[in-house]
Amino acid sequence: MSFEIDWHRNFYGISWAYEKDRLVVSTVFEDKKEAILMAKEVEDWSDKFTRLTIIEKDSGEFAICCYQDPQMSKTGNHLGLFRTGMRQSGGYEQAKPMIEEKSPLLQIAYAADVRDMNTYEQISRLVPIRKCRIISEKDLKKQEYYYEKNANSQIER
Repeated sequence: MSFEIDWHRNFYGISWAYEKDRLVVSTVFEDKKEAILMAKEVEDWSDKFTRLTIIEKDSGEFAICCYQDPQMSKTGNHLGLFRTGMRQSGGYEQAKPMIEEKSPLLQIAYAADVRDMNTYEQISRLVPIRKCRIISEKDLKKQEYYYEKNANSQIER
């Protein structure tokens, strides 16, 4: 059995919200079919084995990596979310202290028009993240960030 993760990168970006006294990280898709596929996947994730890692890049950008530990997956699917190239400014600077204080919730969203908040639609339930970490790019060398390093290196190929 393979424990490799199939990384989904085809989402527009991140939207930050605050709900139920917790920060919500919404991954916003422009393709509704893909949003529904990912929503079905993340809703089956075990609350105990979800991971969200934010990688602060030396370039002033950040990447987000979210997955369920594939060794604990009940299904044969090992899907994860990875997106890089987002700026460490504005919303991220406001969200960072909240992330450091308490693990956020994850949500899959769809937007017919990403420039218009009125077109945003929640696709998944709010999924608790068990382990949330903010790391620097150089931390990817550590074995504990194997999956994050793998996702990041696929981008650079």
